[in-house]
Amino acid sequence: MNNTTPEIEDRVIWRPDLEKTLGRSSSTIRRWLQDGRLPKPDVDISRRTQGWRLSTLHDAGIRVT
Repeated sequence: MNNTTPEIEDRVIWRPDLEKTLGRSSSTIRRWLQDGRLPKPDVDISRRTQGWRLSTLHDAGIRVT
């Protein structure tokens, strides 16, 4: 099968990286999670060790690279 669409890397964006990329504080990210402005993390090991798949963020309209 010949796939002409390049495969997009669906890496995990960790919470500190998301905070830095979006320019928002930890408390803002927490508030956005509570308000439903951010999707639930795909990886949730602890409060500080959370991560989102790139595709999950893109599906929610959040553009990070």
